[in-house]
Amino acid sequence: MQFQSIDPATGETVWDGPAASPAEVQAAADRARAAFPDWADRPRQDRIDAVKRYQAVLKERAPQIAEAISRETGKALWETSTELQAMQGKVDISILAYDERTGERTAATAFGSATLRHRPHGVAAVLGPFNFPGHLPNGHIVPALLAGDTVVFKP
Repeated sequence: MQFQSIDPATGETVWDGPAASPAEVQAAADRARAAFPDWADRPRQDRIDAVKRYQAVLKERAPQIAEAISRETGKALWETSTELQAMQGKVDISILAYDERTGERTAATAFGSATLRHRPHGVAAVLGPFNFPGHLPNGHIVPALLAGDTVVFKP
């Protein structure tokens, strides 16, 4: 099966290419599963450093990414540029949220104490929508990576 992206504003083909086969999708999931133990065991700061590098790439390539999203969705460039700013901001918001919401907490209960521990779960599958193809998936991918999970993303 072939995919084709058409610029809704011009009717021009933006790109075309093959869809992933079931075997290729399984291989991506298998690679993410194999990478999970090492990623989950990395210190919090290593994971933060990784998403900060991603944030830097978003900033560096924002004009090109905004142009690509504009061509694929038909949105105005100002709107897709705003989406890129939101994607960059999500990194800092996610780091703050991770620090505020995770860790270990012990509380007294009627029968002793209860301890809450956050830990990675495994592989997350993220499917990108057409309307905000960068920002919405980004809102799942960045927190998952910070939490120590790996991700398979289908744009």
